Amino acid sequence: MRDVVQVNKLLLLGKLTASLVHEIRNPLSAIKLNLDYLNIARDDLPTDLKEIVSESLDAFDQVSFLIEDILNFTRKPSEKVHQVNLDSIIDRCLKIISFNARMNGVEIEKEIEIELPDLSFNKNKLMQIILNLLNNAIEASHNNSKVIIRAYKNCCEKNNFVLLEVQDFGVGIKPEDKEKMLTDFYTTKKQGHGIGISVCKKLAEELNAELFFDSSYGQGTTFSMKFKIE
Repeated sequence: MRDVVQVNKLLLLGKLTASLVHEIRNPLSAIKLNLDYLNIARDDLPTDLKEIVSESLDAFDQVSFLIEDILNFTRKPSEKVHQVNLDSIIDRCLKIISFNARMNGVEIEKEIEIELPDLSFNKNKLMQIILNLLNNAIEASHNNSKVIIRAYKNCCEKNNFVLLEVQDFGVGIKPEDKEKMLTDFYTTKKQGHGIGISVCKKLAEELNAELFFDSSYGQGTTFSMKFKIE
């Protein structure tokens, strides 16, 4: 019963977050209007104020993009398929999760192969998988550790694949727990609910992708997704 209450709390928090983000947009619009007004009169401003206005406009754009990504992510996903640039999607996910990483003292490194082919997927579902994997990697990591997210093309005789990997150097998974990791509601975390990885598995199947992992207890874990290139 306590687990059900906790899950309900998380669902409620998600709904409240979406509502708060909508409310934040109104005062931000007023700030943007004032900054635009100052920017129009920038020729009459001292040099230091010009720089402040320019930096404030850049900061507003970053916040605006982040808010739009969060709103898109919280909406009920459709089955619409998009042409997805994996590098761009990863960047959007990193913006959303960067604060969580800093709060946990974890640095995220990105290793993306140049000129990866675009993929035809539902963008929202792919973002949900990546955010879940990154969040799990951060929670499994030690303070002052790092998480690596990488993507590259892998060719074999019959098929071409794009591999997406999220690697941490944290606690790892015990051998006796490995077979249970991809099952519903299984978790080794004290306050976990075991939903994240099972959701990733379900969404990966819907995207016709393969989800698997490799882990050494005490050394870290790498979760991988294999996307077949048509």
